[in-house]
Amino acid sequence: MAATRSPRLSPALVGGRIEQRELGLHGVPVRGAYETVRIAPDGSTERLAAIYPEAAPQLRPSEARISAAAVPGLVAAARGMADEPELEAPPELVYILVLGQPVLAWETQLALRWLPEPSRPTVWVSAATGRLLREEEQVRSSRARIFPQNPSNTPEAVEVELYDIHVEDAGHPLVGSRIQAFNCVGEETEEVSPWWSEEECWPLQTVFSNEDGDYFVHVPNVVLVEDNVALSDPYAELSMYAHGEIFLEAMKARGIEQFKCELSSMLANVHSYPADSPDPSPLNNAYYTNQCDPERGPTMMFGQGSDVDFGYDADVIYHELGHGMVALLTPDNLGGRRLREDAALVDAGAINEAVADYFSVMLTDEPHLADYVGRFWSGSGEPYIRNAENDKTCPSDSIGQVHNDGEPFMAAMWATRKRLDDGGKDALDQVLLRALMRMPRDCTLEEASALVLEEAELAVLRSTLHDVDVDLLRRSFDARGLLDCPRVVTDPELVRSGKTMFLRRFDDAVYPYYPGPLQLRYEVPPGADDMVVRFRLRPRGSDDPVEARVLVKRGDAPIHWEYQLVAVDDPPLEGDDGGSQDDPVRELVLVEGDWDVELTPQELTEQGYEARLGGLEPGEVLHVTLVDLARTEAIASEVKVHASTELPDDGEDETDTGGGEASTGELPALDEVPPGGGQAGCACRAEGGSRGPGGALGLAVLVAAAGRRRRRWAR
Repeated sequence: MAATRSPRLSPALVGGRIEQRELGLHGVPVRGAYETVRIAPDGSTERLAAIYPEAAPQLRPSEARISAAAVPGLVAAARGMADEPELEAPPELVYILVLGQPVLAWETQLALRWLPEPSRPTVWVSAATGRLLREEEQVRSSRARIFPQNPSNTPEAVEVELYDIHVEDAGHPLVGSRIQAFNCVGEETEEVSPWWSEEECWPLQTVFSNEDGDYFVHVPNVVLVEDNVALSDPYAELSMYAHGEIFLEAMKARGIEQFKCELSSMLANVHSYPADSPDPSPLNNAYYTNQCDPERGPTMMFGQGSDVDFGYDADVIYHELGHGMVALLTPDNLGGRRLREDAALVDAGAINEAVADYFSVMLTDEPHLADYVGRFWSGSGEPYIRNAENDKTCPSDSIGQVHNDGEPFMAAMWATRKRLDDGGKDALDQVLLRALMRMPRDCTLEEASALVLEEAELAVLRSTLHDVDVDLLRRSFDARGLLDCPRVVTDPELVRSGKTMFLRRFDDAVYPYYPGPLQLRYEVPPGADDMVVRFRLRPRGSDDPVEARVLVKRGDAPIHWEYQLVAVDDPPLEGDDGGSQDDPVRELVLVEGDWDVELTPQELTEQGYEARLGGLEPGEVLHVTLVDLARTEAIASEVKVHASTELPDDGEDETDTGGGEASTGELPALDEVPPGGGQAGCACRAEGGSRGPGGALGLAVLVAAAGRRRRRWAR
């Protein structure tokens, strides 16, 4: 056993004590191998979840062929970096599980960088060959007096008390026992934060207690554009801190007595100062970084956007904190990709996003996420970022993007929760919390749904839920395709009208490429003898070139993918001279499948592509998917499969249309929102009355807890 941690969870929640045990081999940890056990009050143990290596490792730690000193240079070369990256700590020798087999690797945590958007990847470099075997991004984005929820949904500010700050005089910043809050200002500070780098704003605490030990700042009027876009306003700093306390207290009431980080650092009003621009650049997002060391960077970052301040919206704050709860409760977090026989899945990340949304729902009990951001930001087409009251299903609405693909799961949970009484809602919340403790890092939507149902059935035995509640939950999952979801779209209309696919880039860990996220079933219509595949293709998050292939299988069974771990020269790759190593190390995932044809699409217009296959028979069935050959993540949108006889008669080029992309549940890409662009979308009246949020404030004073004076703030 390499390490053990026991989250502070109430016995009422877990029926004893939980131990999360990371396993080890030959004195080093095995990432991805674990046991989660429940220890009852009488000392008996129950294994809740476990993953073990399926084979012995080829190399022992003493047989590492790559030194730790060589790792930064290898990482830079593999990631196309001009300079070696800054590391948070020296590389650590570990095993990682690849297709169940332990592979010796150097684990390297890159330092948090803010620009062009926050990123903090963990990378694993082969200790045998120096190949980059895996990369996982630790930063998760929301794609989402203070206001109780946000200035759109609850426009009247109220006065409440802080839980963790107990001061009686002036001059104390927002530093509690669990959270500390910072602003981000546009002028260099007297003492420069260790977080700061060139072109970034400067972290600084700007909110301090008054002579009574209370915290009151100017409450913004979000109907006014200038209040939404003000740089470094103190309200965002206070809002962020206070809602963080509210969230942690709500989780404590549900039996979770700690957060992922003992002390979380929250940073508001994040923006940047590009060297090539006279104007500051907004950050239209919020992020959870999984950074618990306050000397190395913030745990959460809330952007000052082009139209809105992400620190104003409680839903966004709760969502980011929800990611921390997922990291705390799961055996190995949720974010690993699953290579399955039908597709390459991002389900674990999708579940992470859906559950983070659910944590917000626990506090607000309403389905819309980020009402303020959605309403007042011109980059959003809806008065919210995501809506749990949706009819998305798997696989019809799956695209291989985590925010989008998690929406059916959240919808099923919401459809059940909204129909329960208060006691039933609390019980369902605990069901999900218990299920999280059993979910593997590459959990699928089907596995997560099954685990939630298992825990719900156990809740019936404890008399906290009823059989009818579990039946409702099962029907909610089933109606959204979550109990059995082969990633094959069979609806002819969807196949003809266009789908979006997020394609995983090629890297050194795989050959020849990763499968696509789904397949499309096409049946040749009467009178036709061919198939046309049209789509738009663009890079995701960069301007680098992209290249895709269209794979086709003839027959009424989808492409079946298979995976095996091989040495780099076994079998020889194209261009290999046939030589082999004396002791080849198996660390490359060889991807094989039973497709019949690989088509190279032609570029008809900028980003518009087409591939054709003739010689078919009416009624013949084919299955189609796309794969990415480039080292750049790609988005294929408007992927349409049809016969040439179904093309528009007027010759209009369908690949040049602007519509047809699926809503991903994430915010528009950074390069789609120019600095300072857009106007606040405030053409609608605030809910709850005709007066906007900038009017006189109705303050409701909450009584302090018995014997303890908590610091007050207006929200």
